[in-house]
Amino acid sequence: MIIKTITVENFRQLKETSLTFDKGITILAGPNNSGKTTLVNLLKNIFNKDKARYSKEDIPATKAKKWIDELFPIFQNELTTNGEEERKIEKILSIIYPTDENISKKLIETCIIKIQVDYDPEKDDIRNFADYIMDFDETESSFYFIYAFKFNPSVFSKLLAENFNKLITRLSKLNGDVSKINIAKDMILDIYANSLVEECKFCDKEYSNSSVMETSDFKNLFNLQCINAGRYLDDYDNEGTHNLSKGLISLASKDDDWKELIKRLPDEVLEPIQNSPIKEKVRKTSIKTLSSAMESLSRTNGGHAGEILLEMDVTEEDISGLLKKITRAKYHLDGHYLNEASQGLGYSNMIYIHIQLEDYKKTIDNRVVNVFFIEEPETHMHPQMQNVFIKYLLGYYKDLNLQGLVTTHSNEIVKATGLNHLRVIREISAFVSEIFDLAKFKKEVSELQVEDEDILENFYDWFFEVGFSEIIFADRAILYEGDTERLYIRKIITLPVYKSLSEQYISYIQVGGAYAYNYKPLIDFLRIKTLIITDIDYNKGAISEVDILASKTTNSTINKFYNNEEPNQIMPLIKDLYKWKAEKGNIFSDELIYLAFQTSDDKYSRTLEEAMLGKYYNVNAFEVKLRSEWIKLRAEDKLKFTIPNNKKDEEDSIFSLRDIIQSTTNSKTDLMYSVILKGLSESMLPKYIEEGLIWLMKE
Repeated sequence: MIIKTITVENFRQLKETSLTFDKGITILAGPNNSGKTTLVNLLKNIFNKDKARYSKEDIPATKAKKWIDELFPIFQNELTTNGEEERKIEKILSIIYPTDENISKKLIETCIIKIQVDYDPEKDDIRNFADYIMDFDETESSFYFIYAFKFNPSVFSKLLAENFNKLITRLSKLNGDVSKINIAKDMILDIYANSLVEECKFCDKEYSNSSVMETSDFKNLFNLQCINAGRYLDDYDNEGTHNLSKGLISLASKDDDWKELIKRLPDEVLEPIQNSPIKEKVRKTSIKTLSSAMESLSRTNGGHAGEILLEMDVTEEDISGLLKKITRAKYHLDGHYLNEASQGLGYSNMIYIHIQLEDYKKTIDNRVVNVFFIEEPETHMHPQMQNVFIKYLLGYYKDLNLQGLVTTHSNEIVKATGLNHLRVIREISAFVSEIFDLAKFKKEVSELQVEDEDILENFYDWFFEVGFSEIIFADRAILYEGDTERLYIRKIITLPVYKSLSEQYISYIQVGGAYAYNYKPLIDFLRIKTLIITDIDYNKGAISEVDILASKTTNSTINKFYNNEEPNQIMPLIKDLYKWKAEKGNIFSDELIYLAFQTSDDKYSRTLEEAMLGKYYNVNAFEVKLRSEWIKLRAEDKLKFTIPNNKKDEEDSIFSLRDIIQSTTNSKTDLMYSVILKGLSESMLPKYIEEGLIWLMKE
């Protein structure tokens, strides 16, 4: 039996989102504060055997604020006026939870978890689940459960009574003090949150028809173990550490041979002690040492204290404790035995996780759902170790036929995982996170094709393998064409005007002009605000404004985006593209994608370098200067561009900006380095990039 899907509603930043599990390992990736730990803690809370804990922090922030802002004046008014305590509490409760069904209740929509468990009718033992069948259709092989936190008016009244005097005292001393008001509001929210009790139901696949079941019965259907992100390992040989040793002993102690050994050890340890003079010496020494003291003390109770001495009594528990204390994990290497701390935290972490998995194997019960969570296995591991270990985990779960959920913010783990196992959790707005199923995404794009019959799903597998997977952690993404763009954009982002961008996690992805459009489905799916910077690349032979406006671009990305909204699949003229951009047709997917390219405002340039030099020297791409003028400008600014010298009369030769850039084709990187090192980045910033970055900064 496996968990198929878990849907969470109204828990912290998880407004309504679903996590679909693989049969084996599922990777949940996301940046810090995206909700990974929130989700894992919730699942641990509902699946473990203890009573679930719920606090005011678990209520979605916007819902908690709306409720307390509406109800606080009522609490303040009712509790600070004259009257009996019991009547005041009844009045408040009647407002929040009226008995009249025609009057709406003033409750917060709190947490609901919907769980689908699938089973194999041919293989799985469902005796523990048999009582929870709602659908007797033979083609159905799923169970459905609802776990929720329900408002309990009796508990609320009791808690309000217990905190009555304290709350009145705080409400009577507010005097408009915002901090005191917030403290009082928090106290009321605490009372409300603690009035929510867990309730479990089994139901049909629509989660509508349902019957209440005992919470303990629900929890007994799951066997969950979790390795938390904070693992107490040490690369120093300190007293009180040795967690690998303790884990190995715990694992070994479940073996039948170990248990038999422990049973025999007390006698085997005690026998040589009893046969040696040491026991008698201990007894005599203790009597001799304490006899005079005991003689004096015995006078206080009539001489009935008797003798006190030391006796040896060895039990199984003593021996087990001794073994745990003296046994150490060692690494055997070339005849040397090294302490567990000798291999570093990364290696120790990897071994520790493996020990926990092996320990868990011994608890597997095929009559329940067995699932294992690992939080951030990359802790202390260098990138190559992360890559190797996640591949090991994928195989481990598959071979064991065990479900596992692994949370991570490691790019190495993501790119080694593959799309089918990958789920991404991202913040999509303030206080709201959502889970995106990359397996579902891959299935959706598998039917789409690009040029040469390449299938998009293969493109994305490659995309993740080569390391561009960091996009899933990004707040923003910038797609660019080549090395010079990469150097320049990264430098520009450091300028004070773009401080808000530099403080965010930006994924920089190098793409060719022919493939940038392929990223649109992924950007749309993950809802990542993205700036695509590309060259307009019109005909190089266009050397006048008229020729330029009448030419067409060879840039496949621009043409595809243009035709995204133009069903006739036309090849637009440059003048059409200029107009299209001026009318903001270059912004797509509900303000998610901005396509930046050169226009007439960038001196009719066709590449980044043309746009930069055109702005700096205030010349259009097709305007010409004498060779001597170009030489003088280069000498003054110390910029690394190349001036053609293939004409007979070199001094009187004239060259356009396009001629300069064409001659500099093989040394564009040198040109970009000279721009950056001479501090000219900002003064040479083309308008099309500037506008794109300003758009990218907007929330």
